[in-house]
Amino acid sequence: MNQLQSAWESHIDLHTDPDGWPFDDEAHQQAEARRNAEAWAAFEPIALIAARLVTSSEQRRPRVPSDVSQPRWGWQLGVLTAVAHQLDALSASAEQALSDLPPGAGPGSDAYGAVIAERNAAAWPRLEEWVLHAPAVVGIRAATAGADRPLLTTSAPAQPATVRSSSAVRR
Repeated sequence: MNQLQSAWESHIDLHTDPDGWPFDDEAHQQAEARRNAEAWAAFEPIALIAARLVTSSEQRRPRVPSDVSQPRWGWQLGVLTAVAHQLDALSASAEQALSDLPPGAGPGSDAYGAVIAERNAAAWPRLEEWVLHAPAVVGIRAATAGADRPLLTTSAPAQPATVRSSSAVRR
């Protein structure tokens, strides 16, 4: 997602005037639609567990050591909760709109594409919010990694004891 944001900023820099107006409106709209679709595709693998990740982090937050805790994490988790609910609602609305399409208006049709494009466009600003605040989830999970499971050891295994023989081995 960060790569998409950077690529979009580069696109804006190259294809708009100093006031932000695109040089070619149709090309700009196509690029925006591609960006939105790629952003949705990047988020889709975690969409089903997004709310659970936030809830889990909210539950873990009290166990974060005070020397690691960030005061903004509570607020960020609140934003992430709202964003997850908004994205769920967008997805459900799009699914309903797709099911309401007439027979024959399946994948590849203009009507189907319009529903998907509308969902993706509405999701973009929410996905930007997700990316901005998701590091709170990562930070909390990292800070509490040992709270409910043992940490992995980073030391090498002990060397096996060598057997010393008093007689020399002949070859």
